[in-house]
Amino acid sequence: MYDFLASHAIISDQAAHDINKFCDLSSSASNQTSECNAAVDEIGKDIAFIDVYNIYAPLCNNPNLTTQPKKNSVVIDPCSDNYVYAYLNRGDVQEAIHANVTKLKYDWEPCSDIISKWEDSPSTVIPLLHEFLNSGLRVWIFSGDIDGRVPVTSTKYSINKMKLPIQTTWHPWFIYGEVGGYTQVYKGGLTFATVREAGHQVPSYQPARALSLIKHFLDGTPLPNTKRYD
Repeated sequence: MYDFLASHAIISDQAAHDINKFCDLSSSASNQTSECNAAVDEIGKDIAFIDVYNIYAPLCNNPNLTTQPKKNSVVIDPCSDNYVYAYLNRGDVQEAIHANVTKLKYDWEPCSDIISKWEDSPSTVIPLLHEFLNSGLRVWIFSGDIDGRVPVTSTKYSINKMKLPIQTTWHPWFIYGEVGGYTQVYKGGLTFATVREAGHQVPSYQPARALSLIKHFLDGTPLPNTKRYD
């Protein structure tokens, strides 16, 4: 994450360096050094007024809810999360989808702080990916290239740790005559693809490119490396 933010001129190179040098980034870390805390504080100020899930997206400056649903648009509404939050916390909606039947006293949230520490979360899914590949299953991993929360750099670091030989080298893939992203295929059945101009929730930002990605996966066909194909 920090390397991505530094490479996109959002945080300083020094802050990224200090995070990597002074911070314990393991899942079991508890206490951090003063140098680490200073770097974290600096980065917090740098990203406080951007959407880290899409570093180039506008912020929601008017979270007031509309009385009528807005018309569908290919451009994501930066206040969408506010609408979803309000909708899923309505009593009639929860009753209709049989949610919150125990009448919890706190709201539904997309990322809740009620459970502050997960005890059963693995530090990495790499062993699971190896298990899939060794069982003959195809695995596709994709990243929106302007997602700062789970950025493309982190995904590439993780894939590199798998030490898989390359089958098809890095190249752009196309949709409607334009670059939809970039991809690399590894021997054993793993494909990595980026989606150009997509944030964390790829289909929300680039629905056509996301659809092309899933269609090629389901069809068992590689992403097109020529403008002649969609």
